[in-house]
Amino acid sequence: MNLRGIANSIITAVNPNISAVLKVNDGYDVNDCGDQVPKYSEHKIIIQTQSLETKDLEHLNLVNQQGQFIYAYANGCISALRRALGKGSEQLIFKPYGEDDDVVWNVTKVIESYPTWVKVLLWRQ
Repeated sequence: MNLRGIANSIITAVNPNISAVLKVNDGYDVNDCGDQVPKYSEHKIIIQTQSLETKDLEHLNLVNQQGQFIYAYANGCISALRRALGKGSEQLIFKPYGEDDDVVWNVTKVIESYPTWVKVLLWRQ
């Protein structure tokens, strides 16, 4: 049973899915100055974004953090910071509701992860 697909088909009536670019962190390169420069591969995906409630901000200890937070649901796998693998967090690029320009959102935390879908916390500085 595709539970996320069933829920998503109902939710999209009031909150449509949006196109996004997933930037998967592939480690880093070193430039001529010796600085580490993140290396990304890009993939087009469809996401469902949803706002956080105040209780979620409190539970995740984000009440005093600057920036904007939002949940994103997507099919497949999205990762947060993976230090053991020498990889930084992934990023999503999309136009938030009511805005005209694409915005880069950092994947701060994986909230839920299943074999076919994931729920992540995104942070916009």
